[in-house]
Amino acid sequence: MFPMLKVVQYYTPQKVVFGVNAVDNIGQYIKEMGISGKAIIVTDPGVAQAGIADRVAQALKKDGFEVAVFDQGKPEPDDVACDQAAEFARKEGGSFVIGLGGGSAIDIGKVAAQLLALPGKTEDYLINTTFPKKGAPIIAVPTTSGTGTECTMYAVITFAKDGIKGFFATPTILPDMALVDPTLTVSMPPKVTASSGIDALSHAIETMMAKQENPLTDAIALKAIEFIAEALPVAVYEGDNLEARVKMAYASMMAGMAFNDPGIVEGHALAHTLGSVYHVPHGVGCAVALPYAMEYNMGHCMEKLARIAVALGQNTAGMSVRQAAQAAVYAVKQLIEDVGIPTTWAPFGKKEDIPKLADMMAESPWITAFYGWSKRPMTKEAAVELLTRSYEGRLGDKLY
Repeated sequence: MFPMLKVVQYYTPQKVVFGVNAVDNIGQYIKEMGISGKAIIVTDPGVAQAGIADRVAQALKKDGFEVAVFDQGKPEPDDVACDQAAEFARKEGGSFVIGLGGGSAIDIGKVAAQLLALPGKTEDYLINTTFPKKGAPIIAVPTTSGTGTECTMYAVITFAKDGIKGFFATPTILPDMALVDPTLTVSMPPKVTASSGIDALSHAIETMMAKQENPLTDAIALKAIEFIAEALPVAVYEGDNLEARVKMAYASMMAGMAFNDPGIVEGHALAHTLGSVYHVPHGVGCAVALPYAMEYNMGHCMEKLARIAVALGQNTAGMSVRQAAQAAVYAVKQLIEDVGIPTTWAPFGKKEDIPKLADMMAESPWITAFYGWSKRPMTKEAAVELLTRSYEGRLGDKLY
């Protein structure tokens, strides 16, 4: 049952533009918002080499904008990468920032936009997860379908000095505009399509298990799950299928909107732990964690999981609520396997590391922060169990 008596807050960009080839009119959409001056595009080498940064730059110049491109973003970004982008934006005299790429590039762009108008470096603010006020305008243009960061007030940034994943969680970095053009995702390689797609699935499912879930976020999350179940395998193995890309772009955006207020729970806690220790890519970490996090929440989220099973395309007629909930867990695991992602973290780490990982999951403030959104308390013993099952690939009493 959702928290009927709680006050909930919804954060979404001021403007969302979604459509095939919409990026070719990005300058027009920005002008409509009253934003002017020089655009700083923050992206990564892969997006630049694919010609996508040039496409955006030309669209901006067509409408009279000056443009400079920072193309040195990197996966799983740290505070140093953000500082480099911010310094480039400052030297170029930028007025606003366009984060162009996957979640990493957009997250760098979010931080660079703040530092374009605020003094100091990323680490000065990252320690408190927030900025004192909003910086320069930020436009988010995703080239992957996964993080949904184009519609969220979060940015995942690693501390370069110790490799621990931190994050910003503040409305000041919510994009002023999200422009989602599915044609920009067609060039995504299969592995990136798969891992980013499961990241989106994790957002949608974990949102529904969070304690602040509500009718609006449930509705958005369920539709996102339905689209992912239908479209992700097609997008992975038939990358130029535009209908699949459109559905995945919608799903990623919707899942991002869904978790903006309720948050995400134990699956992401486990994924951030694996990412911090073994540098497992974020989407892969989420995939490894998701079925086990669903099972971990079975006792108090059974009805929600049964609804998720239907959204995943499972025929639950004649099943009990528990059977339907279990069907959801196994359907998610099967979907992850179908798109070629591991369902255990055994390929990345050692079983003997579990005590150390459990300590991190139970004690590190950058991990325990996720439990503020969780319904079930996390203990060290529970962390050991979750880590052991996800290492062994064990759901229920069976090894898979």
